[in-house]
Order: sequence, then structure tokens, then C-alpha cells
Amino acid sequence: MPADEPEFDTGVALYERVRERLGWYPTADVDVLVVGGGIQGLLLLNELSDRGYATALVSNAPLGSGQSFDWPGTLSKGYLDPDPEQRRTVAERWLPFAEGEHVPVAGGEWYVCSTDHPYRYLPPQWDEGGYEYDERGIDGLPEIYRDGTIFAKGSGEHVTAVDEYAIDREALVRALADGHEERIVVGDIAEFAFTDGAGSPPALDGLTVETHEDLTVEFDPDYVVAATGTGTHGLVDSLVGADGFAESGGDPERVRESISPVTYRNVLVLAVRGPATDLPAVSAYLPHKGMSVVARRHRHREENYVTWYVTNDTATDEVAPVEATDDATGTLDPEQVEVGYNKLFELAPAVKDRAADGADIEFYAYAALEQRIDGESTRHLATSLDGLANVGVALPSGAAGVWVATDETLDYVSNAVDPSGPVDGVPTGGNPPIGRLADDRPGARWLDWKALGVRYPRVQNRPDAVER
Repeated sequence: MPADEPEFDTGVALYERVRERLGWYPTADVDVLVVGGGIQGLLLLNELSDRGYATALVSNAPLGSGQSFDWPGTLSKGYLDPDPEQRRTVAERWLPFAEGEHVPVAGGEWYVCSTDHPYRYLPPQWDEGGYEYDERGIDGLPEIYRDGTIFAKGSGEHVTAVDEYAIDREALVRALADGHEERIVVGDIAEFAFTDGAGSPPALDGLTVETHEDLTVEFDPDYVVAATGTGTHGLVDSLVGADGFAESGGDPERVRESISPVTYRNVLVLAVRGPATDLPAVSAYLPHKGMSVVARRHRHREENYVTWYVTNDTATDEVAPVEATDDATGTLDPEQVEVGYNKLFELAPAVKDRAADGADIEFYAYAALEQRIDGESTRHLATSLDGLANVGVALPSGAAGVWVATDETLDYVSNAVDPSGPVDGVPTGGNPPIGRLADDRPGARWLDWKALGVRYPRVQNRPDAVER
């Protein structure tokens, strides 16, 4: 009986399909292989290549997917938890980089609105850390919040303009990937190979990657850096559970202990989208409420629109590492959504009123996983893994941490590997797809005012709202 005819994808060269069918897999011999196609991994690819390392990157999803596109793009200087190093990183690294790469960065109106507690602790720290701010008093409260309950049940009314920015995430990912496309492979790691350490920790000797174009490539790296975000525990479990790891003298618990500071939590994000005339681009930190509103300007329906990303510290839940998803997708709790929108409408009733009066304001709720280090969302972890001779991690937790994690990763890689010169590309590399923002992905169902009340009946949207 004749063999089945191979199916040829027009996006893949015929010789590659023939080679695949015969099992002749190409090998990429590189100094450093970066695993993870988010902002951290792409920045490492840039910096390592610029320093002369033969570097490639493997991503199991379109570039930017996961935390990079779940994050609202805030280049936080740390106004609520002042840290001069975080402020300097934004001012001296992110802003010059964005300008040089022509990545849009929006400033605009940013405020800290707070009662006496915790506000009284902040200005002294801002002064000490060199932060810019302008105390405006209650008269400076943005109009969208003036009829709301921001200062209800609290003493003191403080409204302070601060110097914060949000970066265009899609443009950032495209800028980081520009010129490196042939060094990027999109696929899944299928196999690991190890070298016996002869009494020392084993080394990762090779990886086999099955690309999303049904091709196979083998990597022979001198060093591997995992910039895998919420997929880090999954990757480490795959490593230490792979055939040959224990036989090469590997100790799984020793490796796992290296990432024990890494935890995850489920975060609810409430998105509100509307024309700029109805939904102003006003961002606010409300520390006494545990809430943040980050505004993003963009084009939609050929008009100027604004999207608010609203988060609430009370709408978070710890997630066990074994349950963390590679793509940072969280679990949506409808009751938390209802409570969250009700709180938002109490703080900014004009949003509810304008939507109810027919303005083109829409709503979308999603949940995302947030990586944390030692329980903090602003700390980073960049270190070689104990128990593996040539594998490290770069986990930023926050925009400022990306640069710090990059610097520390470059240090530990340079101590282990000498650069052999950048490579122009690797087999099966090229044309990596770019992901989409969390609120713009297939399946993201935006709700108008009426549909919001149907989907979430306990939201205070109409007189006949249903309590359940």
C-alpha cells in the first residue's frame, strides 16, 4: 500500500519538508539560547546579540503573548512604593530606548488620589527619591471622578499630579524583534539532552524544538536563559523530569529550589473603552482603595478612543505554581467582575451615566496571572539555576525590572560563555508572528451597556438589575 502523500505548506520550502520527512534535522550551534518571546526575552536577544553572542530565541507562542500583552504598558517609577532605582531605570533606560527605537510613549494626566492614610507617608519618600509631583488639592480632582466616592469614608483629600508614562506594547515588541526575525523560532521544546557532570551538576547539552510549521530543529547551546514568566515552573519541571536528567547526576529538588521565590497570583482586569470625548485619558492611583486606573490612547473605528485598565488589589488570588499557565491566562470570577465594576461606577459615576445615555462605551473583563518574586510585584530574579551547569532565569516582575534583570543576566552569562560572534539566523527561524493585546484577542467579547447588565446582572446598570 503506498505511503500517504506528504502535505506541503506553501509557507515552508519544499526542501525543508523533504528533510523533515527523512528525519534530517538541522542543528543550530549557538552561544546562548533564550527561551521566551516576551519583552524580557526579546530584550535579552537584542543585548546579547549586540555584545557579540551567537544568540537565538525560542517562543512557544506569538511574540508578546502572555504577561507582556496583559500588562497595561505602565512604565511605573514606583510612586506608591518609592524606589529611586526604579525611577532612574524608567528615566535613564526605558525613555531613551523608546525614543531611539521610535516606540510611542504617552505621558498625559496621571494622579495619585488618596486620603491622609497612606498619602502622608508618600511625599517625604518622593522628595528623598527625586520624584516629580505637583500637589493640587481637591480642586485638581479630574472631572470624571468629581461626583464619585473617591474620598468617602476617609479623612483628608489629596490630589497630586505625578510623572508617569505608558508605552505602546505592540510597537515595543515589534521594535525589539526588528532585525532579529531570522534568529527567532516559534515552536515547542520536545526533548532535552544532558551531559553528565561527573560529580558536578549536569549541563543541558541540547534541545529539540518542533516548530509551529511542523518542522524540527535541534539546538546545541552553550548556555540557556529562561525568560519564561508564568511558564517558568512548567519549564523547570519539564527539564528535571526529562529522560537523562537523573541519569546525568541531576537533583530535581535542588533545581526547583532556585525558583522557590517565584510565585503567581490571579489578577482581575476590568477594561473600559470609549471615545476620547466620553472617556478621558486620565490615569489614577487610588492607594487607599487599592485600585489603579491606567488609560491608553489608541485608534478604534477610525476615531480617537481611550481604554481604561482597572485593577483592584482585593480582586487577586494566589495561584499554585503547578496551576500557572504558560500564556498567563487567569481564571475569571463573575462575582469579582460585578463587585469590581460596581466599585468603579461608584468612583466614577460619569462613566456609568454616559454609557447608560447611549455613549459608545464598552466593557470587557479578563483575568491574567502576575509573576511575583518573594511576594512582591516589583522585584526581579536573574540568576543561574543551582543544580544545572548552564541554565539561568531572567524574571523581571514589572517594567523597571526588565532592564535590571537583563543587566544581571548579561553578567552571569559572560562569566560562563565567551561570545563567538552573532549569527545572522538559525534554521527554521524567520517571520515570527506578533501576539495581540489581551483585550484585542480572538474571543475578547466587548459588551455594550445593555449587554453588560445581561452578562453581569448585579452590576448597577439599570433599575431592574437582578440580585442573585
